[in-house]
Amino acid sequence: MVGIRMIVIMAIVGGLIAYIADNMGSKIGKKRMSVFGLRPKHTSILLTVLSGMLISVLTIGVMAISSESARTALFGMEKIRAELKSLNEEKSIAQDALAKTKVEMEEKNVLISELDEKIRESTKANMEMEAKLADVSNKYDTAQKEVADLTASREQLTSEVATLEESTAILRQGIISMREGQVFYRAGEVVYAGIMRGGLDHEQNVAQVNWLLDNANASVLQRLGVEQKNEKLQAIWISNRVIEQAVEVLDRSKGNMFFRVRTIANIIVGEVVACDIEMTDNQFIYPDNSLILSEKVDLKKLKNGHENILMNFLNKVNHKAVEAGVLPDPITGKVGNMDATTVIEATNDMRRLGGVVILKAYARGDITTAGPVIIRLEVVDGDE
Repeated sequence: MVGIRMIVIMAIVGGLIAYIADNMGSKIGKKRMSVFGLRPKHTSILLTVLSGMLISVLTIGVMAISSESARTALFGMEKIRAELKSLNEEKSIAQDALAKTKVEMEEKNVLISELDEKIRESTKANMEMEAKLADVSNKYDTAQKEVADLTASREQLTSEVATLEESTAILRQGIISMREGQVFYRAGEVVYAGIMRGGLDHEQNVAQVNWLLDNANASVLQRLGVEQKNEKLQAIWISNRVIEQAVEVLDRSKGNMFFRVRTIANIIVGEVVACDIEMTDNQFIYPDNSLILSEKVDLKKLKNGHENILMNFLNKVNHKAVEAGVLPDPITGKVGNMDATTVIEATNDMRRLGGVVILKAYARGDITTAGPVIIRLEVVDGDE
């Protein structure tokens, strides 16, 4: 809008000056006026030239007055050129500085990348060290716990040894009827046996095992002929781990179990009886009055005595019962005893019948794994 306004103003001013100059030239021409001694024609030309110059000066003046840009273009161009040159120099310096800064920034970025990589490596190494430290700490805690457990076990064993030594001293004083050095118990011999109920809670199972141990201890003292007074004498020794395992087996058991306290080595008179606990399910083997074994024997063909024939048959009954699951005595291998009256009666029946006879052994009462195998013998004629 400013440019259009200036053009309009310059056109009006130029037109006005031209009009005035034209009127003045006409008047001068008509009056044949002369300026500076010039002829009228030349005066008119001079006036026209002056008018043109006036138009140019006025135009420039109007532009300078009305537009700051025009004034700058007319009178401040050198200054602008100087400033432009200065700005270009500053721009060049700034570009150089920018390029240098970019190079430095790239170098810094490389350094930052290297530092980041080192930080990642350091972090990874730190994490690995922390993991190793945690592992070492856990191992240290475990070792400390094991040391504490071993210390407690050592103290407990020391206490048990002291108790056993004290009991041994008392037991040695109570042995009168037995010679020194005599074998008191053979290795594997049953000290005491009992049936433990299954399906009970932990406290009841602990009580059952303690009852078994108390009776085993009392059995040893009775065999020694030592009477317990106010102070309880400990004649047997069983490791705590074996006792704990026995309780654990009872905790898991749903049915009855047969426990036997057995010696683990030959025991000399005067030594504490070191034992182990044998545990097995007390299964039902033979119901009452069931046939265990039947055998036909021709007495005429056998030259052995009737007692030997009967003993051989009883050994077979014993072997059959062991195969069925009855636990034998670890020393004798027997599962029961036969009373003399039954043997005599069976022998007499064999003599009375003679010839071919059938020997039959029946269970007298229910028989389980714990035994004993008590039988009823029958001798019948084999020719019938």
